[in-house]
Amino acid sequence: MPDVDAVEYTYLTLPPDEALRSCIGLVVAGMAARARVGVGGLEEAVELLEDRHSTETPTRYRFSLTEDGLVAEVEEKSAAGVPSAGGASGGKPGEVDAWRTVVELVA
Repeated sequence: MPDVDAVEYTYLTLPPDEALRSCIGLVVAGMAARARVGVGGLEEAVELLEDRHSTETPTRYRFSLTEDGLVAEVEEKSAAGVPSAGGASGGKPGEVDAWRTVVELVA
């Protein structure tokens, strides 16, 4: 029996190349259209996500549609050798520590 509360995600991984930052805007615009979210605040949402794009390592984003909008998150990794405070990876370097919600757009 499928989990009714299961969330489906769309993932985007961008290499540290600044020229690829515009891909974030394309994904957000497409997901916002699917969620039937208005365009108000869309530019600011894209800017917030672009600001999280690393120029040193690949950046992972995930997007989900909710009943009333769109949620965009960025993967946060634990710092090398520094244990996290309750993160999923236990502070192991290079592993996912958490997904931080950066943008929530509502219809």
